[in-house]
Amino acid sequence: MEFELKTPILFLVFNRPSTTKVVFEAIRQARPSKLYIAADGPRKDKNGEVELCNEVRAIATNVDWECEVKTLFREENLGCGKGVSEGITWFFKNEPEGIILEDDCLPNATFFRYCAELLERYRHDTRIMEVSGNNIRPEKYCNSPYSYSFSDHNGIWGWASWRRAWNLYDYEMKYYKKIKERGYFRKHFSSVYEEHYFQWVFERTYLFPHITWDYQWEFVKRINSGLTIVPQKNMVVNLGFGADATSTTNSNTPSSNLKAALLEFPLKHPKYVIADKEADKHAFITHMTTKTSRLKSRIKNALPYSIQNKIFHFTMSRFIESQVKDQETLKKLKEKSTLKIFSFTSLFMYSLKLEPEIMVLAML
Repeated sequence: MEFELKTPILFLVFNRPSTTKVVFEAIRQARPSKLYIAADGPRKDKNGEVELCNEVRAIATNVDWECEVKTLFREENLGCGKGVSEGITWFFKNEPEGIILEDDCLPNATFFRYCAELLERYRHDTRIMEVSGNNIRPEKYCNSPYSYSFSDHNGIWGWASWRRAWNLYDYEMKYYKKIKERGYFRKHFSSVYEEHYFQWVFERTYLFPHITWDYQWEFVKRINSGLTIVPQKNMVVNLGFGADATSTTNSNTPSSNLKAALLEFPLKHPKYVIADKEADKHAFITHMTTKTSRLKSRIKNALPYSIQNKIFHFTMSRFIESQVKDQETLKKLKEKSTLKIFSFTSLFMYSLKLEPEIMVLAML
């Protein structure tokens, strides 16, 4: 019996006609009965972006099959944080579950049925918060007899979820400061590389939420012990690597060379629900670290925790100083942060108190 896609799809688009056209064709082949399209508005300081956004919207609404279409087209630009997250919130206000694709995430034909079946299977299982189409794990961790496994990590290059899970999303990360102060993330991660990485991106995202939307989702999943379903084979390719991308600017990374493979049906379901932490660990090392970053983490980890904190405070302060020049804004960040935020003068004076070895590490 031929599969019929009744699961709603949210298509998140912006200003890239070339990738939008390719991903929309994959959606057209799947022929969903409901399609939601959310588009952020053009930036006022970018010449030609109005025309690009209009072209993208025309592509994404060129529906030639029987389908209920709903749109959320912004006139103003909300950015990578609210532009995406508010689009997803709008989607889940209208639907209890669904599939989410951004304009540069190209799924293969089996992705849609995989998502639909697992959304139904785990609909009321609050342990599961996300169904991902991504598998970035090394090959030796992809030989399970089952069609999928579980992970602590996000996989948002083509994914699906439920309203019950997204209702926990918190753009402002209001519980972050309390969790950080109580040390709940100490030894929580599968490697020191992962711990140092998320220590940085969670603090940065907490202070500057407009930069992105997905680390807030990662944080919410972590503090609710929410699991991600990972397919046995990768099913989505990211087309967006390159200089014009927002975050995937480096086209020479392992993630930029992922291939998509078809999943076999019927799905073979695992007999247990537990994250494969070893696979998570090596996926993170492969795709999210470099030799230099791993060396820095190992050196830092050999130091007393109090010294590690000093290094982190120093480097984060340097980052904030690079982002914020207005003193009133800096004052507000100081009140919000879990760290001691320095002015330029006090930052310099503080650096004089650090041991030379710590200064070298902090400046790397």
